Amino acid sequence: MQLEDLDLELDEKNLEGYWAADRSPSLEPAPTVKPHLWKWNEIYECLMRAGELVSLDKSERRTVRLVNPGLKERVRSATRTIHLSIQLVKPGEIAHAHRHNMAAIRFVVRGRGAYTAVEGEQFFMEEGDLILTPNWSWHDHYNGGNEPIVWLDGHDGPLVNSLEVGFFEPFSQSQQPIERPADFSSRQFGLARPAWNSPTLKNPPLRYRWADTYATLQTLSGSEGDPYDGVLLRYVNPLTGGWTLPTMSCEIQMLRAGEEARSHRHTSSTIYHVFRGRGLTVINGEKYHWERGDCFVVPLWSWHQHQNGSDTEEAILFSLSDRPVLESLNLYREEGR
Repeated sequence: MQLEDLDLELDEKNLEGYWAADRSPSLEPAPTVKPHLWKWNEIYECLMRAGELVSLDKSERRTVRLVNPGLKERVRSATRTIHLSIQLVKPGEIAHAHRHNMAAIRFVVRGRGAYTAVEGEQFFMEEGDLILTPNWSWHDHYNGGNEPIVWLDGHDGPLVNSLEVGFFEPFSQSQQPIERPADFSSRQFGLARPAWNSPTLKNPPLRYRWADTYATLQTLSGSEGDPYDGVLLRYVNPLTGGWTLPTMSCEIQMLRAGEEARSHRHTSSTIYHVFRGRGLTVINGEKYHWERGDCFVVPLWSWHQHQNGSDTEEAILFSLSDRPVLESLNLYREEGR
């Protein structure tokens, strides 16, 4: 028998020999995710056109997703682990209630007057607020204001789908009943907590208010900061002090006027949204110029460096990364220049 005959027999039996494939070892990661920048004016124009053409009675949600050019033939998401899209809810509209075992976040970028309901509690939405929807939590959205509201929708769907463990369930009505008082979660899980019981949730629904976040950024603006990311804040789980969610870390950073951070790389992929200001990020030697509203992705193990483009004004970037997954699997690595 020749080796070719053995290879054919193995293939017929759904087997394969180690020798049959190219086993040249890779010395470091070679991501299929590509660096890319999405311009806000293009995103917003398409979203507004969707607002005219897509009814929430026919579509579960009205969102425009970011599709990485390296993943168009694969998972059609921003990275292999994280989906990011931009959602529009017009005045008077209801985005119907459902739940899924994808964990999700909402970061408000335009408008006010709406709320997200999570597990019977209203979380009102202001620009710059971050709202968490832990996995398998009932949630719906309602815009009771007089202007459209737009937010970033981030979730770990690509990771969940790669594991083939996705679950989804619609609610019996378009909206869930509101059963908890305002600010229930922030008081139950805040710094001053009820003493007579212990929370059973590992990841509670929460609203991180922009007013509080920005006050912290300003307070710390005179400190040394992070050499690679300026004044960097992480939205932490108040029960553990750990990651925002088990699969995703949400962070926000201020690049002070004229600030130019150092270059580094890590094995987590990061998606950025420019909340304020303008500047550029150098990714693997290529410059990506950004301004308010733009989104861009830094693939894993890619050298990157942020620079504020103004000598007089701050720049603020919101970001979402899969670092918690890499940390939990002992696969996180970082190095700086």
